[in-house]
Amino acid sequence: MDYIAELNAFIDWLETNPLEPTTQTLWMHLMAIANKSGCPEWFTVANPLLQAKVGVSENTLSKHRNYLVQKGRIQYKSQGKQKAGKYKIISFTSNDAVNREVKGEANREVQSEVKSSALLKDFNSSASASSSSSGEYESFYAAHKRVFGFECNPFQSGLLAGYIDQDGMEESVVIRAIERAGSAAAGYNFKLITRILDDYFKSGALTLSQAIELDKQYDARKRNLRVANSPAGGRKLGKVHSFAELAKGATQE
Repeated sequence: MDYIAELNAFIDWLETNPLEPTTQTLWMHLMAIANKSGCPEWFTVANPLLQAKVGVSENTLSKHRNYLVQKGRIQYKSQGKQKAGKYKIISFTSNDAVNREVKGEANREVQSEVKSSALLKDFNSSASASSSSSGEYESFYAAHKRVFGFECNPFQSGLLAGYIDQDGMEESVVIRAIERAGSAAAGYNFKLITRILDDYFKSGALTLSQAIELDKQYDARKRNLRVANSPAGGRKLGKVHSFAELAKGATQE
C-alpha cells in the first residue's frame, strides 16, 4: 500500500462517510502501524498500545474498532485475552469500487475549486522564509491554524507529518506549502497543500531554501509564459503545470 495515497483517499472518503474523531484517530494509528511494519496483509497490535495512542478505555476502543469494521475499513480477528488482536487494513488504492466513490463524490468538488493557475501567485515573501530566521519555532500544526484560522484534523496532521517523517522534508517546507496554498486558493482546500508538497518532493525540494528557489523559478517561468503568449509577445510557449515539470525541464503544449 502507498501510505500517502491511503491517507489522501481516507480524507476524501470521509467527506461522504463521516466518522467520529476518535474513530478517525484509531484508523490513522492503525494505518501508521501497518506502514511501519511494511504493510503486511495482517498485523497484530495489543489493545493497551492502541488505548495509549488513541487515549481511550478498552471498551471505547472496542466500540470504535467495531465502527471501522462495520464501515468496511478494517478487518479484525480477536486472539483471546492473552494475545494481541490481528488487523487488516482495507486498502482504498486497490479497491476500484471505493476509488469510483471517492472520485465521483469528493473529487468533483475538489476539481471545481482547484484551477491549474492556483500556483501562479508570487510567494517569494512567504512567512516561512522570514520566520526561519527569527529564531521562533512554529509547528506546521500551528501554521495551519495561523493561515486558515482553524486546526487541521488528526488525519490531515498525520498526512502532513508523513512528508516529514517518511519523505525527509524539513517542517518549514510543509509550512511553506500551507502558506502558498492559503495565498493561492479562493477557499480552504487541503488537497492543494498536498499537491504542492507532492511537487516539492518530486522536484527534490526537501529543504526550505530548495523550496524557495523552486518557487522563484516556477513563478518566473509563469510570468515569462504570460508575456510570451500575449499579443505583444508574439510567441506560443508550452505550459508548465507543476514544480516537478519545471525541475525536469518538461513542458506541455
